[in-house]
Amino acid sequence: MKNKFGSRYSRFLFPGLVLILVSLLYIALLTALPKYAGRVPFLAILFLIDWIVYRDVRRFWLKFSGWVRGAFAVFWWLPVSLLFIFLIGSVFLPLQQWNDYPRIYLPGVALITIISKMAMFAGLLPAYLLRLVSYLTGLFRRKHSAFLPVAERFFRITGIFLAGIVLILMTIGSVYWVYLFRVEKVELPIDNLPSRFEGLRIVQLSDIHLGSWVSVKPLQRAVDEVMSLKPDIIVFTGDLVNYSTDEVRGFESTLSQLKAPYGVYAILGNHDYGDYTAWPDEAAKRQNMTELELFYKEIGWRLLRNQSELITIDSARLLVAGVENWSATARFRKYGDMKTTLLGYPEADVNILLSHDPTHWDAEITQSYPRFDLTLSGHTHGMQMGIETSGFRWSPSQYLYKEWAGLYQHISSTGKVNYLYVNRGLGHIGYPGRIGIQPEITLIRLHRK
Repeated sequence: MKNKFGSRYSRFLFPGLVLILVSLLYIALLTALPKYAGRVPFLAILFLIDWIVYRDVRRFWLKFSGWVRGAFAVFWWLPVSLLFIFLIGSVFLPLQQWNDYPRIYLPGVALITIISKMAMFAGLLPAYLLRLVSYLTGLFRRKHSAFLPVAERFFRITGIFLAGIVLILMTIGSVYWVYLFRVEKVELPIDNLPSRFEGLRIVQLSDIHLGSWVSVKPLQRAVDEVMSLKPDIIVFTGDLVNYSTDEVRGFESTLSQLKAPYGVYAILGNHDYGDYTAWPDEAAKRQNMTELELFYKEIGWRLLRNQSELITIDSARLLVAGVENWSATARFRKYGDMKTTLLGYPEADVNILLSHDPTHWDAEITQSYPRFDLTLSGHTHGMQMGIETSGFRWSPSQYLYKEWAGLYQHISSTGKVNYLYVNRGLGHIGYPGRIGIQPEITLIRLHRK
């Protein structure tokens, strides 16, 4: 009886211990890295799914020798272990002090394999539902019924096949597609555009995330591509780094090559404030921001922190306003202040706003600041994966953001058209790759409507 009891409940010992560790990790992160603490429940759900699938597919390996079964178990649990190592390590050693490779590829490899196993779970889900129906109703449990075992085997094989496809795609995405830059060309009609601005070429970059680049060579290719477009103005809409300003070192000479006749303008994104790593004190965090500001001066970009710049060509006026990070999502702090940004700047002939998070446009800009002909944002990365064709677009990003990639428009009460363009990002974070959503350089040409 005792052995039977132990056998029945020992299977839950391992997940129980892991959930205790997850709880302790949550408490530690809540103290040291609050930004990451909110992701721990998601990690717990991933582990639960991982455990369910593991118990299902391990039967394929039961017929092999003990060392093969052991190797399979180690391989299976390695990804979630890497995530634990990454998160626990970030509590004791700030991420800005990590070597580039473990900082990028510990969570990256973990995500690749975990998402592959989520695909396996999706394939197995019908089998789990059939099993549940059978348990609740007795259906398929007749003495001579072979339907359930056959169906379960079919869905198990389907799940393994899906996991293999996803694993292959994500591996290619991290090796090849991650630096397959794409130039998106947008022809933008503007009401009453002064003739002096006809054909004005604006190049937008966003979300470079220098902490995710292990080589300067692909960035140099992107810079060369930008300069070949002969931009009149270059704008960068935030997230230059992942965790700290230290990540910019080694990229100075490359980024300083970006030049335009009417200037290069930049704003801050949510990752630029140092909120995603631990600091010994507030003074160290402020020093990090000071160093970022000095870096922008060093490379010749004009950083706009709730500030605006008026560009006058002959008598035509173009306003470039740069607001700090402002999000309608509660988990991101609102550093932006539009009143401060526009103080002393009346409406110009053309008004362009740089705002990192696209939720700002729908939540505040279209309602309270309809003067802006065009708002330029980034932030979403298009989730770095999806499908985009001429007639169909899909990405997981669309379930989080109403405006997640490309051009959008809103017609104000006065009949003026307000445009939003969401750049898909040049860099990457988390998953070190791209699938279907290429890293983007945007060329926008203004035309009179």
